[in-house]
Amino acid sequence: MKMKPISQIKADLGINPGGRVQRFFTDTCYKHMDKYVPKDIGNLRDIVDKGVDYITYEVPYAHYQYVNQFPEDHYTTPGTGPYWDKRMVSAEMQDVIKEVQEYVNRGK
Repeated sequence: MKMKPISQIKADLGINPGGRVQRFFTDTCYKHMDKYVPKDIGNLRDIVDKGVDYITYEVPYAHYQYVNQFPEDHYTTPGTGPYWDKRMVSAEMQDVIKEVQEYVNRGK
């Protein structure tokens, strides 16, 4: 019996780098992370470059908010603050993993 190459099997399952599962994982992380991103008038949450395997907040002050270089700033939405990706991972990564596993199990 001849098997397909591993790379083809991964691609068929969508688990190859840049594949559909990676895109779903990135989208799911973005969805869960949104509530941890500071919001005053909304620009930080709204101007985002979301690729297959990255999420970049693109407003000029995003980095400063992320690393809290303006400690005198008060985050206006409860639960938000610096290092919002780490906040999401700490609070919700098990939910993200569950959603991704369910997506893989559906095989779409």
